[in-house]
Amino acid sequence: MDNENIRRFDRANRVLTFCRDRAADIAPSSKIATLVTALYPLVEQLVAARIGQLRAPVGKPALIKALAHDFKDIARTARAIHLDAPSFLLAAYRHPKTQVETPVTTHADALLLLLEDQASDTAEQKTAKAALRARFIAYELPANFVEVLRADRDALDERNDSKNSDNPEGVAGTAAIETLLAQAREIIQRLDAAFMNKYRNDPATIAAWKSASRVERAPKRQKDNTPPPENPI
Repeated sequence: MDNENIRRFDRANRVLTFCRDRAADIAPSSKIATLVTALYPLVEQLVAARIGQLRAPVGKPALIKALAHDFKDIARTARAIHLDAPSFLLAAYRHPKTQVETPVTTHADALLLLLEDQASDTAEQKTAKAALRARFIAYELPANFVEVLRADRDALDERNDSKNSDNPEGVAGTAAIETLLAQAREIIQRLDAAFMNKYRNDPATIAAWKSASRVERAPKRQKDNTPPPENPI
């Protein structure tokens, strides 16, 4: 995904989080419930399409950059959790300040070991990991943030293993993302009308909805105010 599509994808995840948090307010047979039910599989398909896209023959720098983006989101959230619970250990979430492949993959593997269920995990370990993931999701990380990290990590391995530059699955994933994001946008537009009406007398919830449902703006480039060099005389 390019940066704009990542922001649109993040918006869909935030909308689902908003809806999950207010599930008690949503009648099962309501228009809102029908729209939310339709949005869930779209987000799941977006994750699958993104995996396909990342398997396309892109260069290692782009794949490493995607992992660095994941690391920063997780580390930022970990610092917020630490403010709530000083006993929460931050060391495991500090990411390497490098674009060198080995430390990047090592950190990704360490995070996945902490956050992702392993085949060898006991029931108690899986319960603890689910609770840990919930602490991150509470700070508005997408509910599937671990799956995204796994997809980005696997894409780098597959890039290393690939001998073939052609990948129809990656091309199809790119096209599917645009279609799925357009469908998600239409659902969110309908939800916007419904939620603005439903919570019209609840300013705090309206503000939360607006925050969840907007597409974040691209960061502005800072102007370079450095004066041009003078012409030599």
